[in-house]
Amino acid sequence: MEAMEESSRIILNISGTKYEVTRNSLLTQASSRLGKLASSLESRKLDEIYFNRPSVPFEAILMFYQTGKLHLPPNICPNVFKEELEYWEIDHELMEQCCFLNYIQFLDSYKTKSDFKSSIKQGQDYTSSPLARKDRVWRIIDYQERSWLSKMFLFCGVAFVLLSVSTLALSTLPQYKRTLTTCEWYEYVVADDTIDPEVKNYFLKYDCHMLILTTTGNEFQFDLDQKEPPHQPQKQHVGKRSIPNKGNHQITTSSTNVTQNGSISEHDSQPDTLKTTFPKVTLKNDIFYQIDYLATAFFTVELLFRLLVCPSLKVYFMNFLNVIEFVVLIGTYIDIIIFNMKSGYKFSPTFTSLIDFIKVSKSDKIIAVLPTSSCCKVLKFSLRQNSKDLLVLLFHIVIILLIFANIIYLAEERDNIDSIPQGWWLGLITLTTVGYGDISPKTFVGKMACSVCALCGIIMMSLIIPIFVETFVQLYGIAHIGNRPSEKSVVRPMQLNKVREIDVKQYNASAEIKEKY
Repeated sequence: MEAMEESSRIILNISGTKYEVTRNSLLTQASSRLGKLASSLESRKLDEIYFNRPSVPFEAILMFYQTGKLHLPPNICPNVFKEELEYWEIDHELMEQCCFLNYIQFLDSYKTKSDFKSSIKQGQDYTSSPLARKDRVWRIIDYQERSWLSKMFLFCGVAFVLLSVSTLALSTLPQYKRTLTTCEWYEYVVADDTIDPEVKNYFLKYDCHMLILTTTGNEFQFDLDQKEPPHQPQKQHVGKRSIPNKGNHQITTSSTNVTQNGSISEHDSQPDTLKTTFPKVTLKNDIFYQIDYLATAFFTVELLFRLLVCPSLKVYFMNFLNVIEFVVLIGTYIDIIIFNMKSGYKFSPTFTSLIDFIKVSKSDKIIAVLPTSSCCKVLKFSLRQNSKDLLVLLFHIVIILLIFANIIYLAEERDNIDSIPQGWWLGLITLTTVGYGDISPKTFVGKMACSVCALCGIIMMSLIIPIFVETFVQLYGIAHIGNRPSEKSVVRPMQLNKVREIDVKQYNASAEIKEKY
């Protein structure tokens, strides 16, 4: 009987720690590694089997064979225990529910952190050979290095972007705009087809430098400069007359003698005068154009430098932000060319607004810089990692919005909420707790529906947002740990001096011992 009991036992040596277990207990999990081993060794006697595995996590695995319950050891890393389960061929889904949730949460968090580390390490390795000098320059101007050259280039780029955008914003203020000069009014009148023909003929009659502009409110008066000769090539004599006022203007001429050489006789020399009203047309002050020229020159040099050293032009222009940067630069040059040419497009509010919108898109250049920062990398990865949660949030917003918007539309009078889309708008600003105040419920039922809608929005945000915040905080700490310099690679001079002093003392002591003996 004792011999039979001894033959049914197996001694497992786990890295020096011996465990004695029966074959029947191992056969309870026949698909595992030990179950297969016990079934194959059933017919022959074996005193001891050695495994070069850690003994601490094996105790939980041995308890699983003995009791049929698999628990996660509290003093073992779940990732280490996962490797042990894979080695012993035990399915982790057999783990008890009290430990399974913590185990799965840890594995998900560990996978997220590993994916984040691999994402921030992509593109960091590069060769240091002389042929890689071009790649080094590209990494500097593309803000992929942490050297002082890269930081200085980054500072200059951001400074010029902020300077360009801020000056563009200030140039739209009325106090920083100027009225048109006489020659600019000449360009405006000639280019505008809606101007009265009599006013056009007046401006075509003289050179713009011969006219003097006087403004009184919205009234403009143009007088002929007596010091400048008129543009007529032959002698004329015009009696004093007044041209009928077809529009909101008046042209008055007086007797003027003009010789063939273009000089005005002093007898009854009264210049022609034009009194009219024009729409309010203004241009930016010249200082804003000068700053814009300086920023455009910097952006042009930067773009040419990027195109010269970038590894692949095809990959470069496949980036949407790079395409926007190129389009913005082209739009800026179009604005410069049109402004310096005698063209009426610079007086068009629609065209200037379009050009200003293109120039404001320079701020997208900062977006291209942000991905190099740790915070932006964490935010981008967190949004991608929690995309399912955000979609669930959006889905709930749509469902709650449709329900409460329809209730509000049915409860309110038509003079207050005249359509269902307007009810959607009220439901949306109530659900997101924005409340612009342009629309508000009037009836009791409408107010109650909006109150419940606002409470649903608060509860929904408080449930979904912490999930995203938790992932962001964890990855943000990992990103900062990864950016810290390794202490092993830092050699302190003080430590070297101490090592040298110790070596010298040991050498002197050994020399004294040799002399004595």
